[in-house]
Amino acid sequence: MRHIANRGRWAFGLTVAGFAWAFALIPAAFLAPVYSGQRADASGVVSTTSTLVGENGLSVLLIVALPTVLAALAWAGLHRRCSGKRRAARSLAWTAIGLLAAFCILGAWSIGLYVLPIVLLLAGAATLTPPARA
Repeated sequence: MRHIANRGRWAFGLTVAGFAWAFALIPAAFLAPVYSGQRADASGVVSTTSTLVGENGLSVLLIVALPTVLAALAWAGLHRRCSGKRRAARSLAWTAIGLLAAFCILGAWSIGLYVLPIVLLLAGAATLTPPARA
């Protein structure tokens, strides 16, 4: 019985960590310098940096927020699985995790690498989530 409780705690912790990472991508789009370059002017060559929002505008937030939405769906599915409300809840969680993995592949040259930890954390949580007690 204690083993199941420990698995549940680990699953919850991994789920919270995955969601927190996904949510942290939103302020990072405003604050983290992800583009760098050089600009030449009369005073010489100047190194420059830019954020996702600074380079692409506010519309990039629709893409950056998608992992947060999918992580929330995975969390909801795992919660319903653990509370025993629906058997299909596990499928919801794994579908959301699969979509996050596809997002990683499609965005591999952009923010996909930053989404990979979310996929790994939520996949670990889904593996550890115990079914509801009878």
